[in-house]
Amino acid sequence: MITVSENRIGEQTINSVSARDLHKELGLAKSQFNRWIKKNLLENPFFTENIDYIVHRHSVEGLKQNSRGLWINEKGVIVEVEDYILTLDTAKHLAMLSRTEKAHQVRNYFIEVEKKFKSGQTSEKVSLQDIRDRTELLKLSKDQFNVFEEIFYKIGITRKEELAITSNRAVQKETGIDFIELAEKKSISTPDRYFTVTELCQKVMDSDKFSEESKKLVSTKKGDKPRPQNLNKLLETNGFQTKADGIWKPTEKAKDFSDFVQNKSISSEKTVYHLVWKMEILEEIF
Repeated sequence: MITVSENRIGEQTINSVSARDLHKELGLAKSQFNRWIKKNLLENPFFTENIDYIVHRHSVEGLKQNSRGLWINEKGVIVEVEDYILTLDTAKHLAMLSRTEKAHQVRNYFIEVEKKFKSGQTSEKVSLQDIRDRTELLKLSKDQFNVFEEIFYKIGITRKEELAITSNRAVQKETGIDFIELAEKKSISTPDRYFTVTELCQKVMDSDKFSEESKKLVSTKKGDKPRPQNLNKLLETNGFQTKADGIWKPTEKAKDFSDFVQNKSISSEKTVYHLVWKMEILEEIF
């Protein structure tokens, strides 16, 4: 584990790491540090002192320099007095320049550290073992997704979006991994134009195509707001949907009019699974 601490770099206090610690974790020879830091940091035009890194020098009291400019103590032992404090972004770039599996692990470690800091945790709770365990869990979740997808397809869930969402939801229940969330997608879109039940209620209320009786069926008593519960009941009564595990699911009769989607709730981070409908469904009901 590479210690991550806050240091003043330029005009901000930022999470940072020691270049010597990074060099050691990458498994590079100790004697190569000066050459490595010069080539990859000091002579790299993409890095700027006091923006991407700062130079940190320890006290040199009681030490002297040898013919090579290295600091040695009275016994002639080389003492490391110079280090470079790197921003996490700089550290990630330097790690990847090594182009090794170890470098990839270190980069992922820094990414996990950043996530922990953002969630209020400290780097002491992060280790490379955490990353390895997470990777194994992702591999297991991927295998489970493929199994669920095959099974669900065989039992009749053939539409691409519904199959993906249903398989992802099953994996989430089993392992806690939500692939849609990891992809930072708020939802899986559908190829056609679909509407929520609330939106359909509003369409009925605003259109001259529908009778006053129909408008009353999909609105509140005052007739000023949509009442999606009523339309859901109509869809159920007419055989277009059924409820399972608290979620409305389309019937075979609804396959040409509906799709199944996953979204993030507007008011919270809760995942919402619901049916969306084509406008044509209104003609089937009213």
